[in-house]
Amino acid sequence: YTHAGPEVAVASTKALTAQITAGYLLGLFLGQVRGVVPAAELKALGTDLMKMPKRVSKVLENLDQATSLGSAMANAKSILFLGRNVGFPVAMEGALKLKELAYIHAEGFAAGELKHGPIALIEEGQPVIVIVPSPRDAESLQQKVISNIQEIRARGARVIAIAEEGDPTVADYAEHVIFVPQSDPMFAAILTVIPLQAFALALSTAKGLDVDQPRNLAKSVTVE
Repeated sequence: YTHAGPEVAVASTKALTAQITAGYLLGLFLGQVRGVVPAAELKALGTDLMKMPKRVSKVLENLDQATSLGSAMANAKSILFLGRNVGFPVAMEGALKLKELAYIHAEGFAAGELKHGPIALIEEGQPVIVIVPSPRDAESLQQKVISNIQEIRARGARVIAIAEEGDPTVADYAEHVIFVPQSDPMFAAILTVIPLQAFALALSTAKGLDVDQPRNLAKSVTVE
């Protein structure tokens, strides 16, 4: 159990955040009991994770851009998502929310696989939401993702980037940038997923759909 209280939304947005956090806590615990993570690093990661509630509150207070972009794309027929490392599952979650709530084609791709097929989907005007890694990480993939953005922009894509505050370069390449607070790059998914959920909510609402009663979905699945 995640002990996060009841999940009201059929799309399970709160459950996702709670389960991601529980997974991080389990990982930190196993790192400690197995002695494979230095104590100082564990302490730093634990301290950073404890700061997440305030960071999440800040994201929730600054969703105007995500919601306005979602509303503006109510007529989109297809939206693609790209991410690397922890950004890849975030991209998949963003796509899933659009499928569940807006009933439009949406796919999340690993940005490193872009040239192995997905880039063929890019045409003039194609919306693509890109989760950009932190540039502060010593092993950051940020520049590789910027390169991906350049490739798809050159082919006509409309790019919305989700990036951390203080990123010095992403605004030069993306049409729109939604910034989230800085955190340890390991925990970035907790923050970057929220604007995608708000985007899906706004887009669905703009289409006149009831996000609390999505088509063909139920709160609990009872059949295999």
